[in-house]
Amino acid sequence: MNAVTHAAAPVALDMTRRLDRLRDVAERQLFFVGGAPRSGTTWLQHLLDGHPEISCRGEGLFWQHLALPLQAMVKDRGVAIAGKNEQLFAHTGGYPIPGDEDCELLLGTGILAALDRQMRLRPDGGAGCRAVGEKTPENVFLFPRLKHLLPDARLIAIARDPRDVLASAWHAFIQRVHPDQDMSARKPEFVRMSLDAMDDGARSMFRIAAADPRSCLLLTYEGLLRDTAGLLAGAFRFLGVSDDPEITAQCVERSSFERLSGGRARGVERSDAFMRRGTTGGWRDTLDEDMNAVILARLGWMFPRFGWEP
Repeated sequence: MNAVTHAAAPVALDMTRRLDRLRDVAERQLFFVGGAPRSGTTWLQHLLDGHPEISCRGEGLFWQHLALPLQAMVKDRGVAIAGKNEQLFAHTGGYPIPGDEDCELLLGTGILAALDRQMRLRPDGGAGCRAVGEKTPENVFLFPRLKHLLPDARLIAIARDPRDVLASAWHAFIQRVHPDQDMSARKPEFVRMSLDAMDDGARSMFRIAAADPRSCLLLTYEGLLRDTAGLLAGAFRFLGVSDDPEITAQCVERSSFERLSGGRARGVERSDAFMRRGTTGGWRDTLDEDMNAVILARLGWMFPRFGWEP
């Protein structure tokens, strides 16, 4: 008995300390960055992470590789326990079935553990970090659950003209994989297949902002290009950190297209690079007018709301 107690004690002590660390993370300003892939989420993440009081990394993949697997795991465990209870322990009542709150608790713990790990990569170990966030495009779908788990969490969502999004995605995800093939026949299909997710993502942004305006900041890629320092300073205020002009200017400079692309000026295209061009309106070089008509027919509703020209 003494040997078992002695062996278990370090584990219990480690868990206690670990939970204290997670509580410390939870008490900071947590935030999540989201938006359609190729809409500027990575640029925004770099801009935020440059602030001395912010840790913002990407991508934690909390939805696809944590939330969804945990749902399946907790459900399967519940089925297995219910089977045991029915077959072997009907006379005693068996073991309690896990509920939805078990899944949410595991998800919240996993997210806090990830944010704790990323924060402690900072040179100061996270001591000076007032806001901790993560960027995954799909956060616009997961945020209502995140807000339920972490009531003070905030979302920064970025949108971009869907035609530029699709043109950029075409080069990044399709054309780059098959550079020597004529992919023109697949392009209209790619556009049509992407519209549902883009529509759902934009509507999710507006629902979140309407339900809790104080928890959601909506930006556009085009606006960020026009006034990077001004909108970034607003994002800093939204997160409760310093918007000092010198700090903001340093963040803008460190996250310039030239820096992130390895030396190319904005507008100088490299079709096989993650940072391809960094401009607006380039969709005309990739999408024809028929594709444009299809996009506007489905997503035209969002253009006046975001201030884009059809």
